[in-house]
Amino acid sequence: MRKFFVVFIFLLLITARVLYSLLLEANINAEKRVAIKIPTGSSYKDVERILKENNVLRSEFGFSIVSMLKHYPDQVKSGYYIFNSGMNNRQIVNMLRAGLQTPVTLVVYNIRTKDEFAGLVGRTLEMDSDKLLAKLNDVKFCKEMHSDTAKILSRFIVDNYEFYWNIPQDKFFERMNAAYEKFWNIERKAKAESIHLSPTEVTILASIVEKEVIRDKELPTVAGVYLNRLKIGMPLQADPTLVFALHDFTAQRVTSFHKEFDSPYNTYKYAGLPPGPICMPRKKSIDAVLNFEKHDFLYFCANPDLSGYSLFSKSYEDQMKVAAQYRKKLNAMNIH
Repeated sequence: MRKFFVVFIFLLLITARVLYSLLLEANINAEKRVAIKIPTGSSYKDVERILKENNVLRSEFGFSIVSMLKHYPDQVKSGYYIFNSGMNNRQIVNMLRAGLQTPVTLVVYNIRTKDEFAGLVGRTLEMDSDKLLAKLNDVKFCKEMHSDTAKILSRFIVDNYEFYWNIPQDKFFERMNAAYEKFWNIERKAKAESIHLSPTEVTILASIVEKEVIRDKELPTVAGVYLNRLKIGMPLQADPTLVFALHDFTAQRVTSFHKEFDSPYNTYKYAGLPPGPICMPRKKSIDAVLNFEKHDFLYFCANPDLSGYSLFSKSYEDQMKVAAQYRKKLNAMNIH
């Protein structure tokens, strides 16, 4: 009887050890944390493969046993999951089974084209960038967004957004549209109306101001220059629109070649605003247009001291004097 009792206790201890190992012992390989992405439509076998490829688990066998016990193979959910170093199989399976994924951050910044925007979203989220780009080029979709294919980027606000990695495309657009509506509140719409521009037109102008200015302090001043030009019907003559027209984004200097290129984005040839934004401007650039500096300047040129600031002029003659000094400086630096 005593021998049987000893054997029973021994088996009980082994069982307890096995259960502890399976359920409570840490089973993450990483010292800190490790992340995986489970694509939409994945099977349990896909999950096992993804975990193995990323060297997530210390014991794949233990994970499999707990997965079976908790019926996880029938409840696979896609998403972006982060595992901390101390997590055990019970915690791992519970998180995956419940779909408790970690949001990812989409940083929308310095975007010039629809291709760039679609590429950024495709690199950050599960969405197919080609399908997203096709949507942005779809006339019907753009009309539903109260825009058109040239202006559609004006419907997205530069910001940091938190999304679940596997967010569906329609939900993504809903969130982005909600951010747009929140930004364009009653106050901003009233300011846009006071300068006789729509929110879209403000954004287009802000995109030009954004690419003209190095020092943010000058945003409202440059915005004032362009609004003065629009008021008197003077062409905007904005060099960044020429760069955009040719997609010559590495250009260090705008030349007569750029100015002679025929495009609706050539604001030397065509007066008024271009058909759409030349980038997705920051909120501060949009607000700089809405809160522009009132002055009599019609011209500005980069300061020849290359400080990043501009020199502003009321007359064409004064502008030409500054421009000549700036060209001389660029020539001396062999920038052509």
